Amino acid sequence: MKPVKTVCHRGANKVAPENTFAAAQAALALGGDIIELDVRQSADGVLYVMHDKLVDRTTDAFGPIADMTSFEVDNLDAGIGFDLVFAGEEVPRLEHYLNAFKKRAGFYVEIKHADCEAVAALLKRLDVTEQCFTFSFDPEMRAAIQDAAPELRKMVNWSVTDDPAEAQRNHHASIYETQMDALSRDLVDRTHDLGMEIMVYYEGDSCADFQRMIELGIDYINLDELELFQSVQAEMLGRDRSW
Repeated sequence: MKPVKTVCHRGANKVAPENTFAAAQAALALGGDIIELDVRQSADGVLYVMHDKLVDRTTDAFGPIADMTSFEVDNLDAGIGFDLVFAGEEVPRLEHYLNAFKKRAGFYVEIKHADCEAVAALLKRLDVTEQCFTFSFDPEMRAAIQDAAPELRKMVNWSVTDDPAEAQRNHHASIYETQMDALSRDLVDRTHDLGMEIMVYYEGDSCADFQRMIELGIDYINLDELELFQSVQAEMLGRDRSW
């Protein structure tokens, strides 16, 4: 039995506002391995860590981030809606975010909509390509980041294909992501036999599910309940001497 690496979905989003410095810091304080983050850009081309097309849900303003200047985005409050203690928390510029955590974490960079050449250039300039993997639900974004940085590790999930061999063959994937209801010993073995790694996206909080994922030997879990998973894994590894 080996430790499963934790991918902290938008940081530790249960204890701090998602996709902020505070959420990433909290995830690392809890022992997270990899920070999952989303990338969009402003009207003047600055790359930001932001999930939604609209800033309405996570900030104190309204409208598409793509229609805002970087000056406007830099002045948004991304914390006050989560809790008053986070008032003033900024929407991070991607460059500042990666710089802040690159010595402490890996990164899963999900490109929502952005200039992929600019994303690739930034990852290369900051020398973080070897500690990143990327994905986008948008096929144009996936093609563009492959063209811009073929050396970057790519993840592909069940929304693109249910076959890890196809993910590797047609989509350049070295990581395949599935959901709990599709997870099986056969899927894990087939993925590993291809020389790929397997990740499970999981929004739940079932200790039994956590135990099953660890027992099946997945490589990563993309999750929200970081602290609970860490406690389950610590207990299981404490009982197991094989790793």
